[in-house]
Amino acid sequence: MSDLRLPEPLKKVHKGLLCLVEMLDRISWVVLFLMMVMTMVDVMLRKFTNVTIIGCGEMTEMMMAIVVFCSLAQCQVDDGHIKIDLIMGRAQPKVQALVDTLTQFLCFVLFCLVAWSTFKHGIEIRQWQEVSIDLAIPLYPFVFIAAFGSAMLALILLTKTITSLSEAMKPWIRSGLES
Repeated sequence: MSDLRLPEPLKKVHKGLLCLVEMLDRISWVVLFLMMVMTMVDVMLRKFTNVTIIGCGEMTEMMMAIVVFCSLAQCQVDDGHIKIDLIMGRAQPKVQALVDTLTQFLCFVLFCLVAWSTFKHGIEIRQWQEVSIDLAIPLYPFVFIAAFGSAMLALILLTKTITSLSEAMKPWIRSGLES
């Protein structure tokens, strides 16, 4: 996403957002590595000593929330999400740009709603003082991480919407200048 055509005031904000998203992605890498090591140790302990790590399943669930929601935005930055170009690949560039703008905007709205709803749920879980069964770890921080990750994805989608809109408007702006 280095070739974005954003308005000047948004370029610095976008650059900071990209740094934050990349940092979150790196955190997800570390947590994924720790999760793999923990699972491997648990399996080896069970195999050779018939001893298990108490709460390994719970910790894996919580770590998975971190891995998924901290990496969603970076995946969007890298255009790693699935796109089906069966029909749109044959459309005119103007139509492709307009559909891309609409798609990015609808996804932005959706993830704003997901972030808001998840944040509200995190507040409720905190008030109820819900904890995990085996280790009694509070659940609300992981719900807030999910809300934050969804909000970061929404912001990336907003920047992509602005970029797609500028691309979609380019042919009309050019034709208006030429006439």
